[in-house]
Amino acid sequence: MSIPNHLETSEVVLLEMEVLLIIVATGAWGGFVSYLLKSKRKKSEPLHKGIMSCLTQIVISCFTSFLLSAIAIEKGLSFNMILLAAGIGGVFAAPILKYLGDKLKKSVEDNSLIK
Repeated sequence: MSIPNHLETSEVVLLEMEVLLIIVATGAWGGFVSYLLKSKRKKSEPLHKGIMSCLTQIVISCFTSFLLSAIAIEKGLSFNMILLAAGIGGVFAAPILKYLGDKLKKSVEDNSLIK
């Protein structure tokens, strides 16, 4: 499966939606794995708090996997590497977002007109 750029046919739109769904599903799975690795649910904690925590982790992981896969697509990597980036983005969402946030903050501070 290839990821074509800027072609105007109906097949490409369906392919891009398919790729997007695969990336989001991979990110969601990575978020679930991350939740399982980090969860230390107490017996006294209500079940709905654990479910909400898991869903929150999945949403954050889907966003991060989408960002990393967009970077991988822009770099022209293969479909397997794009899926790998999506999976890594899902599992390591918090550290990746912190790192990207720090890089963006530093970039904005360095390029600021007011010093």
